[in-house]
Amino acid sequence: MTNLSIFTLVFMTQIFLLSVFYPGKLLQRMRTIQKKYPESTHPKLYPKSTNYYQKMSSFYGIINGLIFILGWVIVYYVHEGSLVSEKGINQMLPWVYFMIQMIPTWLLEIFGFRLSKLMKQEDTRKQKSATLAPRRLTEYVSPQLLSAVIITYFVFVVIAFYIEGCKFELDGKAFQMSVILLLCYAFFFGMMSWLIYGKKPDPYQSKTDRIKTITLVIKTYCYTMMACAFFMVFALAVSIHGLKSMMPVAMSLFLQFIVVISMGYMLHNNRLEDINFDVYRADSETS
Repeated sequence: MTNLSIFTLVFMTQIFLLSVFYPGKLLQRMRTIQKKYPESTHPKLYPKSTNYYQKMSSFYGIINGLIFILGWVIVYYVHEGSLVSEKGINQMLPWVYFMIQMIPTWLLEIFGFRLSKLMKQEDTRKQKSATLAPRRLTEYVSPQLLSAVIITYFVFVVIAFYIEGCKFELDGKAFQMSVILLLCYAFFFGMMSWLIYGKKPDPYQSKTDRIKTITLVIKTYCYTMMACAFFMVFALAVSIHGLKSMMPVAMSLFLQFIVVISMGYMLHNNRLEDINFDVYRADSETS
């Protein structure tokens, strides 16, 4: 098989996974919540009308549908040759399309934050119980996993400089990629701190559900950081040895893997039947 054929198959998988499969899972999840926990019995879950939620679900589905079509347009122009240069397919093409594919998910996050803000505004309880949640990172994830994350970074640094011939130069790729990965790590650890020490987004969410959600999110961050380190080793090796034609396929596979260990992991481990929805009932006083 040619590089073009392999890229097409892998890119088609990216189109399906990120614009059909996981969006479909999220839509099914939203509809199940509206059906099993309606506004009539769980009013605290709906700071806005049910019709508003239905419109948002439809909007989410439409955007993903348009992005799905865009993916096939890209496939057509790749085969037609318009998106292929003498050097081959641009290695950033899967990344650019991935960023477009993530737009609906980001919109859902913004939607969720706005709803949480409305929930806080409508929370009329006179006495709100303050539950003490764990405040240390190791209370959410094991020290072994955190150690693996940190060790992975140093392993990357050692391998990167070894691949580049142990040249410690500020303009060298090994040094630059080490800094980029370090900034990536800093961002994720900053997000972990915000999750642990930040204000509770949902005023009604039970302590158990909040701890579980934070734990799952932090684990996905850890897995993502380690995946980034391994991918950057591969990218550096490919760049130095002149095998850049492999990068478009590798980039697409990497992005799909990131989605599986983040969105896929969250959907699989944070099932609706395990969430306490009783806190959203009209007569509930649980915070």
